[in-house]
Amino acid sequence: MDISLEHAYELRICDFDRYGRIQPASVLDIFQEIATVQAEDMGIGRAAMLDKGLFWVVVRMKYEVVRQPHLHQRVIARTWPHSMTRLSFMRDYSLCSESGELLVKATSEWVVVDVQNRTFASIADFYDGPTDFCEERSFERKPKKILSLPPADVEPSTIVVRYTDVDMNGHANNAKYANYVVDAMDPGQDGAIRTFHIDYRHEVVQGQELHVRTAVADDGAIVCSGTDTQGNVCFACRIER
Repeated sequence: MDISLEHAYELRICDFDRYGRIQPASVLDIFQEIATVQAEDMGIGRAAMLDKGLFWVVVRMKYEVVRQPHLHQRVIARTWPHSMTRLSFMRDYSLCSESGELLVKATSEWVVVDVQNRTFASIADFYDGPTDFCEERSFERKPKKILSLPPADVEPSTIVVRYTDVDMNGHANNAKYANYVVDAMDPGQDGAIRTFHIDYRHEVVQGQELHVRTAVADDGAIVCSGTDTQGNVCFACRIER
């Protein structure tokens, strides 16, 4: 039987924006949660990884809203990992209604990082869990690195990573970046997000200052980046509406 996991959630009022649209941070949070639960089941959860001096980090996430969920709707989240490469796992997700209607589909890429030196480690060197992976794909093509970024002369908004942004790995949780993006772009009543694609390039920690810029790309997509005070791009995001 292919490795997959399903879990039911009831969507809360805090999962939606003022116009009744599901928040990107909530989508990322739900998928992160179910991925964490399945990692435990596979023997590669947080405690098991820390015993090896390692922890999981998501480096890329993309989702598409197929049909907008609604307040207090009971939904079924599903996740399944794909066959690993030497340095990463691809993991896909879906969010469906109880009747099986697809609401959101997503994909992500995860790597393993050494706790002490923060460098990538080889998954193949430690993984001895189940190998009956599911190769069903949420998207036909694997998302590529986001190359189109806002021009440097765009006036940025400045945010400081807060205590409540930081997770147990000591850096800003991946779902919090979605709030940085949405706050900077301020989508408004007509700004429903159809696809949300984010690359995580450098971890950020409590007290760190980020300069967040947004712009409209040539193809009409919204692009966003967050740079630190040294000019390093810590994250890049592309949104289609």
